[in-house]
Amino acid sequence: MASPQTDQTPTLGTLLGYSLSAAPTSFSFLLFMVMYLKYATESLAVSPAAIGTVFLIAKVINAVGDPLIGNWSDRTETRMGRRRPWLLVGGPLAAIFGYMAWAPPSSIAEPMLVVWIAVSIIGFYTAYSIFEVPHMALGAEISLDAGGRNRLFAWRQVVRVLASLVAALVGSKLIEQGRETTQAMSVVVSVLTVALVFLGVSRLPSERSNFRGRGGANPFRALRDVLANPHARLLLTVIFIDSIGTGGIAVLTPFVIDHVVGRKDLLQVLLGANFLATLLSVPLWLWLARRFEKRRLMLWSMIASGFAFGSILLVGEGDWILVAISALTSGMAVGCSNTLGYTLKSEIIDCDEHRTGERKEGAYFAGWAFVQKLAAGLMIFVVGQALSWSAFDPDAERQSELVRTTMVALMGGAPLVCYLLGAVAFARFSLSEAEHARIRRELDARAAGASGHTGTAPA
Repeated sequence: MASPQTDQTPTLGTLLGYSLSAAPTSFSFLLFMVMYLKYATESLAVSPAAIGTVFLIAKVINAVGDPLIGNWSDRTETRMGRRRPWLLVGGPLAAIFGYMAWAPPSSIAEPMLVVWIAVSIIGFYTAYSIFEVPHMALGAEISLDAGGRNRLFAWRQVVRVLASLVAALVGSKLIEQGRETTQAMSVVVSVLTVALVFLGVSRLPSERSNFRGRGGANPFRALRDVLANPHARLLLTVIFIDSIGTGGIAVLTPFVIDHVVGRKDLLQVLLGANFLATLLSVPLWLWLARRFEKRRLMLWSMIASGFAFGSILLVGEGDWILVAISALTSGMAVGCSNTLGYTLKSEIIDCDEHRTGERKEGAYFAGWAFVQKLAAGLMIFVVGQALSWSAFDPDAERQSELVRTTMVALMGGAPLVCYLLGAVAFARFSLSEAEHARIRRELDARAAGASGHTGTAPA
């Protein structure tokens, strides 16, 4: 186990361990979001309405479970710490259920196949939460300094984007080659998931002993505290609105590129452009964060995201250049929330500690994950139902005008409206960096008084 680091300067080993451990689950999550609906309908011959319903059920169960996982991880007390046990359980479980989803037995008929898929997807998303919620919570604990948190979450974002880029360029291509290739890939991914999670976690510093035993007393009180925090409450609203808009983008992307633009061969290139733009935007957002407040940068990135995704409304047959411009612009804009947004959330958690004296990182990140997954699940359900309603035919060489219009409206119109509404709401976010700095100083003074010396340090 790595040694502790100061609040201001997470070590290189810490940055690598924290980011590397998140890579394999990010790879799998991207493939599920982008490719599974298309894979299930075209390779497994399951109706899109059935798969959309499965995703909705999985997301609802997953969303309800997130607050429990968050609170339980806040209250966990082991020699390894509060978060490590969850990471070491969630990673292997995600590997097992991920393999089941991509490699169902070929002898199963559709009624039982849908049940198999449902168990696999619900299991995967539950395992993903068991890993992801404590992982995000741990990032808020490793460093208490804004600059340190920005670097930590930026590294996490870079590695997650790289993993997603590999999934987009390589994973999606392998899935398009059929069931046998997909099954072979899922074996490799499962083994790498277990290996990288254990390797990454082994590089993390010891968890803070002064945070143990300070989680919320129970999930209901923790939820009450989250909702009582005005900054958290506003962010919950914004995340829900934005996630309604973006929930269908990932699953619709391969459909739009194939059946609207007519350039199935460019799917990996366009997905790669999006993730590459996000990757390259990370140092830009870090540079801007040293000059402007995070909340202002996030506001403008929401507006930019809305118009970038909204441009899909103009896409027709052969318009791959417009899709590429949308992918590049939205990738850069979304990079802001995925780089600076976690630091902003961590500062909201500091406000809760200032008010309650507790450290409920798990409860807070679980709350934000809850509304995001619930909204995304609802939108995937809508996409599945809309494709069935518009008579989508997986065997047709050319889809009807109604099908193509439905795809474009959901992928372009929904995020445009929701991002702009979210931006209007987020404009009221009032936690300034100066106010957080004051709160952080008072928290550090409390910790120093409790321990009998100045400063705080991880145990």
